[in-house]
Amino acid sequence: MDQETNNMMERVTKLGEMSETEARRIVNETYKDGIVSRGEAEALFRINDVLKSTDPEWSSRFQEALKDYLLTREPPEGWVTDEEADWLLAQVHTDEAKPSLEEIDLLLAILRQAEGAPQKLAHYTIEAISARIIADGVANLNMVERMRYALYAGSSDGGLWVTAFEAGILFKTNDGIANARNASTWNDLFARAVGNHLMARAHPDPKTVENALSREAWLKDTSGSTGGFFARMGASFTNGSWFEKVTYNGDKAAKARMAAAEAAAREAEKVTADENSWLLRRLGWDEKISPAENALIEFLKKEAPGFTQGLVIAA
Repeated sequence: MDQETNNMMERVTKLGEMSETEARRIVNETYKDGIVSRGEAEALFRINDVLKSTDPEWSSRFQEALKDYLLTREPPEGWVTDEEADWLLAQVHTDEAKPSLEEIDLLLAILRQAEGAPQKLAHYTIEAISARIIADGVANLNMVERMRYALYAGSSDGGLWVTAFEAGILFKTNDGIANARNASTWNDLFARAVGNHLMARAHPDPKTVENALSREAWLKDTSGSTGGFFARMGASFTNGSWFEKVTYNGDKAAKARMAAAEAAAREAEKVTADENSWLLRRLGWDEKISPAENALIEFLKKEAPGFTQGLVIAA
């Protein structure tokens, strides 16, 4: 880096002020050899505030430069340490503003490529996407896909199935946009992700069917079906300790299995709106059914007939 560029970099770091011409000069000079220091990386975050709305190629360059720095230049290679996560979150979340889309995409790219990252990084990312969707008042196609990728990223922390934290964020998000003109993919993603969490939570031993319950398998396929969850799993609601972890009450769990078996026996019977409302109230959700919540019930009924009725008894 020549002295003139170095002087401009110092100006960015100290003052946070620059022209677009200076910003592009720094990027072009720095990007040739990649980012080699925290100072350069922090300057790039400040440059992002200048170029993100004017340079159509900026987002990908911003992501690649910082991802390369964190995962290949800083040890241990391929991993994000607690200290690195704290530093990264300090850059994307300031007192003045919440993360930009470019910064959210950077977090997603790092989580997806890292061999390991602290849980707080994944939690922050999904919360940031949720906050953005709620602030917009609608889940558009691009933001739904960001949420999908955030849920993918959760598996890198050892979360084979959608966690209670992630399911809670999805409900919070849906509460904020329940009756908006959301992308149709939102309802599908909500149903699959929450359904995955509920089934993994109720299963007597989910590690015996990791492939069938994998969040990746459930969230990648957008065809409208997971391919027959229980058919592939070879399990029955009437066997084992289904629902025990939901209720921690043996009698209620037994009643839940019985209700699930009876409901499964009348698989073709259509669930009425009253039954839907009753189910949601019993689970402690909103009395008013949103399109996404309705999609969840229909999805579960199709994939695992009787499961929702059993869950109601156990919950």
